[in-house]
Amino acid sequence: MRCDARYPGISVCMEVVTDLLGKQSLGKMMKMEEGDGCHVDQEYPQFTFEEQTQFVGSFAQPLASEKLTKRLYKLARKAKRVRKTEVGIKAILKAVEKKGASGIVVLAGDISPFDLISHVPLVCEEHDIPYCYVPSKFDLGACVSSVTPIPIVFITRDEQYGDLYDKCYTAVDALPLPL
Repeated sequence: MRCDARYPGISVCMEVVTDLLGKQSLGKMMKMEEGDGCHVDQEYPQFTFEEQTQFVGSFAQPLASEKLTKRLYKLARKAKRVRKTEVGIKAILKAVEKKGASGIVVLAGDISPFDLISHVPLVCEEHDIPYCYVPSKFDLGACVSSVTPIPIVFITRDEQYGDLYDKCYTAVDALPLPL
């Protein structure tokens, strides 16, 4: 169990399933007061890939397949360990536009309102950066060790996960762009 102490006296705990790539992706959200045991505060429903795609907006094109989604989650987890991820819209746009970084942009397809990330695919196309959508912002947030849902992640290459990165890069780059 991993705890994130943001407030004095109260820790927000998230029981992350050891294998995020299985059917169960996000565990239970719990609150734990110091000295007490954890009690269930809120439980997120466990959805399969097909059920998650029902919540995806019509704007989410190209949507990654189930196999590619699993690979992207695994890549995001590995990249987070060596600090090769950028999380958040401002940080990603700064890295792409000002620093000229190259990598893969992974967007959540169930983001609401869509206007938050509507301009990101255009920026990615201008700078020749491949991007794709995954069905769940909760799973994307859990992959980068965040308690909150994450709408967008930028992953850069590193030698520790180079083979997986290359597979994901070619697969995302081969996805057809929307018209």
